[in-house]
Amino acid sequence: MDRANDAVDTGDAGLAAVASIRAALEPDAGRLGGEPRGFAWWPHTHAMRVHAEPARPDGAARVAAETALLGGVSGRGHEFAAFARWNAREAALSSLRWDGERGEVSLRASVIARRGDGGAAARLLAHAALLQAGEALRAADALSIELPDTSLLTPSPPHAGAHSPAAHVEAATAYASQAPAHARALESAMEALTGLAPAPWGRSTRAAHGLDAEFTAEPSSGEAGRHATRWLVRASVRQPHPRLGAGLLLALVPPPGLEPVAERAAATASLLNEGEAREWTGLDALGGWCVHPSMGLSHVSFVPAAAIEDGTAERLAWQAGTRARWAAAFLSHVEASRAQRGPAGNALSD
Repeated sequence: MDRANDAVDTGDAGLAAVASIRAALEPDAGRLGGEPRGFAWWPHTHAMRVHAEPARPDGAARVAAETALLGGVSGRGHEFAAFARWNAREAALSSLRWDGERGEVSLRASVIARRGDGGAAARLLAHAALLQAGEALRAADALSIELPDTSLLTPSPPHAGAHSPAAHVEAATAYASQAPAHARALESAMEALTGLAPAPWGRSTRAAHGLDAEFTAEPSSGEAGRHATRWLVRASVRQPHPRLGAGLLLALVPPPGLEPVAERAAATASLLNEGEAREWTGLDALGGWCVHPSMGLSHVSFVPAAAIEDGTAERLAWQAGTRARWAAAFLSHVEASRAQRGPAGNALSD
């Protein structure tokens, strides 16, 4: 990803990131539409919206790339199961998000841009947006078959002809072909994690796949309880993505007690993804919560080799600890809400 536009400076970290992402994607003018604090882009029939939230008092701003895929999604168990499977199988930089208020499902990724970050957040989101263009088509096709009662969201583009797929949808092939050239960057990322000091975890061990680390994450509010137990971070550069080739896989696995009801795990994953999209967590949302075949409820992200920079692995590792504390506090609140509502309560409407 070209860094030539890193110097764009509007005095607003979010708007500077949006300008940098737009320059990196190089979309055709005929596929662009206006968007408050951002832009809309039609790489195909589904529109991607890249926008920055207003900057916070410290100057930080959340910047998101999101492609709405399906409407009429009511939030039933088999729908949550489909989203959780997709997020586990296709884990990369974006994840499926269910918006309960709109009854829509989208692919979404976001980062926290800050003044003085050297454009690192914008570059990560530019990679996510580029890959999201192709991922959105695959996800929409697969989910529309699996969930026939839903409807495809295909808003009219600003100009005729913008519905035909742009070349960007084939970006995954380019990432896979470039991966071998970035082998050293991946090894450096793993070395950085194993040598991280101070580290967000209390104990770490080298494993055949890479690194396993453990830490205790109490809810940030300080409340004790069964959520304040051991979490696992699993990192690997030896488990290639089926479409993207080599890269850095980072999985955050909570203790089993975080969601003790196995049948509720897929709904809880959707709840956590929605919570991260709505609440200010101060975290990049790259990858997402899912139900992994071997790890169960977990947060998984995959950074393609070509997107790895100095500091990427450390950034995600420190955010894993913060994410664990946020998730423990968030689900403690949900648990309390469920108890108040009784058996008929629907925590997904909280």
